[in-house]
Amino acid sequence: MSSLTATNAIRTAGEKLSAPSAFAECVKRTIGKWQATATRHPGLAIASILLWTSLVAVCDFLTGDEIPLMVFFVPAIIATCWMQNIGAGVVLSLVCSCFWLVDDMLLIERSPAINHKYWLAMVHFIFFAVIAAMTWRLRLAQERERALARTDALTGLANRKAFLEAIDVEIARAQRSGAPLAIAYLDCDNFKEVNDSLGHATGDALLLAVAHTAAAHIRPTDMFARLGGDEFACLLGGANEQQANEIMQRVKKNLDERMQQDAWPVTFSIGVAVFPSAPHTADELIGAADQLMYEVKLSEKDGIRLQEFEAGSTVPRARPIGLYTFLLAAFSLGSDG
Repeated sequence: MSSLTATNAIRTAGEKLSAPSAFAECVKRTIGKWQATATRHPGLAIASILLWTSLVAVCDFLTGDEIPLMVFFVPAIIATCWMQNIGAGVVLSLVCSCFWLVDDMLLIERSPAINHKYWLAMVHFIFFAVIAAMTWRLRLAQERERALARTDALTGLANRKAFLEAIDVEIARAQRSGAPLAIAYLDCDNFKEVNDSLGHATGDALLLAVAHTAAAHIRPTDMFARLGGDEFACLLGGANEQQANEIMQRVKKNLDERMQQDAWPVTFSIGVAVFPSAPHTADELIGAADQLMYEVKLSEKDGIRLQEFEAGSTVPRARPIGLYTFLLAAFSLGSDG
């Protein structure tokens, strides 16, 4: 009996602890939906903010000084700062302070201390402006965190997470438009040799050179990303077989020239998969190019292998990054990574 009582007590405590969490999740979803709507319809969002501000001002006038409602201006200021910029937030802070001042001026017969009202209006403006500044700093911090989460720290290229997101977007676009889609998977041959003989600093410099050179010789609409280690990928939206081949031949030519400038013993194995119709998943797209690249490494290295694939065709899934190092060692194909 005591065991049952203890169990019920634990269950009740768990429900109490989970209730605030559920409420927080509900609030988070509501704010997320509102933010998404505001992003799609900025004019409607601004109009709703102005309407809210006006309603608060009217209610503040009707209730007089007995019920202070100035705190209800804060959500509008926060929303304006978050969606627009710090300037818009400061302007709205000034507008809210003027609303408060006009309200009190209209009720001047109740409180004739005019100078006191001006001072309080300025205090309100400073308070609102501080809220706007804090909101703006929070937004900038969030944007920096978001950028860092999607950017490779060494090269500044998009990382694997950002690349996979871009693939999903391109697949959806290709499915709507019927345009082809291509991807190139690039691996640096003999990179481990450079790291071992010349040091990791030189290896980092080599990766930076690869990133900058390749990114400078693709189309503005293409995305070149570092997936990890010495593996890179290039997403070629709307590129057919001929276009994909031309782009990657140009990239490889310039990469080879850049390696020769510093006498780095590095070549490039590149697999290019072209889908005339959109593939079903990102794994299908990456897996095809990854397999082609691996075939180049297993044969002559330093080359490009391009092939067309039909959507839904059977292709190997993408290897985990770094697995090729183990496979190459197992097959005794040298010490390069």
